[in-house]
Amino acid sequence: MAEILITGATGFVGCHFAEALARRGVQARALVRPTSDLSVLDRYGVERVAGSLHDPGTLARAMDGVDVVAHLAGATRALRRETFHDVNATGTRRLVEAMESAGVGRLVYLSSLAAAGPATGEPVGPADEPRPLTAYGRSKLEGERHALGSESVRTVVLRPPAVYGPRDRELLPFFRLARRGLLPVIGGLERRIQMVHVRDLAEALVRAARTPTASGVLHIAEPASYHWAEVLDHMATAVGRAGARVRVPARVLMMAAGGTQVAAFLSRRPAVFDREKALELLADGWLCETEGASRELGFVAAVPLPNGLEETARWYRAHGWL
Repeated sequence: MAEILITGATGFVGCHFAEALARRGVQARALVRPTSDLSVLDRYGVERVAGSLHDPGTLARAMDGVDVVAHLAGATRALRRETFHDVNATGTRRLVEAMESAGVGRLVYLSSLAAAGPATGEPVGPADEPRPLTAYGRSKLEGERHALGSESVRTVVLRPPAVYGPRDRELLPFFRLARRGLLPVIGGLERRIQMVHVRDLAEALVRAARTPTASGVLHIAEPASYHWAEVLDHMATAVGRAGARVRVPARVLMMAAGGTQVAAFLSRRPAVFDREKALELLADGWLCETEGASRELGFVAAVPLPNGLEETARWYRAHGWL
């Protein structure tokens, strides 16, 4: 009998979470789309139920006998803004309603620092008023409110900043540019960010699922912050190239984002990079306090960014991505 139900188990974070659970001998079940690649779940012996967040029948079957739901599924790119709301907000509301009906009382909701918005000076804290920049961030914030609003479901929300590591496609274009010797500096040189390796995030998810007293919003990130130019320099080291920094003005970045949005619209495929991604890249910084996760979960990120980027580059090369 499965102990935990995972949504989004076949995604980037989900497959690492499934692996982390398997290493601990935790029996997991995944709610999956019929078209998903299930090879990773087969590798870790994860039980599957085909369905969606919009199907109450399959949600009820998926929750039969489980103690905890880890809600990792979400839309990170879309052709229409409404899609973010439909998946990230409405989908979460339906999941919580199904949990209430099934009597499942524990939810771990994977949100994003995008729900809080960028830092304007000091690191963002869970109690600070959220100021999301994008439709994605607003939809994740609404999802948080649905997750935390239930009287019968105890919820812990994890907000990571940019997540990277093996299998990640979001930072891959920057690695490829670094391989060509180009390091695009976007925004001011003083812009600082925090990141988190996917293995650390998976560990935090496991601890959140297995710590019944944890609740509320927790930020999950490497405590250290980096200038964006430092991140690029570490990428260059990881790919073995001495890259040249190239300043990218905001106007040029927004024009490029507009072009990829038009191409995405014509091809009917969501763009990896669009105007909202550009807004996030141009923000003053993405910083968050991490003491709450240490206090509530006993979690401190273990992978420093330089080491994590080197590992990621090795994985890309081994799998022909770089």
